[in-house]
Amino acid sequence: MGRKEEDLKFRMMVVEKLRMLKRSYSYNELAKKLGKPETVLCRYVKGDILPSGETARKLWEELSRFEDFADTLRRRLRFDEYGYADVGSLIHDPYILLQASVEASLRFAGRRLTKVLTAAVNGVPLATSIALFLEVPLVVAKRTKDIGVRAFLEEAYPSGSPATLTTLYIPKDALGPKDHVLLVDDLMRTGRTMQALLNLARKARANPVGVFTLLAFGEDWKGNLEGSNCPIEVVLQLPAPSRPA
Repeated sequence: MGRKEEDLKFRMMVVEKLRMLKRSYSYNELAKKLGKPETVLCRYVKGDILPSGETARKLWEELSRFEDFADTLRRRLRFDEYGYADVGSLIHDPYILLQASVEASLRFAGRRLTKVLTAAVNGVPLATSIALFLEVPLVVAKRTKDIGVRAFLEEAYPSGSPATLTTLYIPKDALGPKDHVLLVDDLMRTGRTMQALLNLARKARANPVGVFTLLAFGEDWKGNLEGSNCPIEVVLQLPAPSRPA
């Protein structure tokens, strides 16, 4: 991607972040926080004009100070009486997915990425959005073998409570030694699914570049991913939910 394309993409990213915040704040509130006239912000949000490159950079800094992405997730999440989050309210929101994609690209800026790997099914919307934003292919590890695929790599791991053995499969040619892989999931609790994805990437002799997840609950996942040897980026860390009596 050339410099002009990157500049245009960034300016559009800023507008999308502004649009997401406009769903929760009035133009008057945004104008006071950002130091821009309401009329100008309105034209950005409606797509009439794009901010210049320099204006976009300043706006991004102000928007991040106003409300960073973790604050957005915290504000949008809903919990039941036991502390379990309704993650669907996040992963089914296109604006959240777009901002998550921006966040992932910023956190892994400067690293070579050739594939995004996730596990079916809840991780797919987020991983698809990130892969689309990064302009790289998506690989989905599934619990069943696809018809028409001759050879697979597989990884079994304990999941659930009480634990049962779950197996994830990817086509054998989906990843290879030349691939630099970003592993993505919507949330982590035990970290076992992510550990299985890491093992699949290594079985394919691919290079795991890092792990990205929106939410992490409790501390159990840290122990299971201790030997991952790659950066782990969590947008919002939350306490482990209590168990029903």
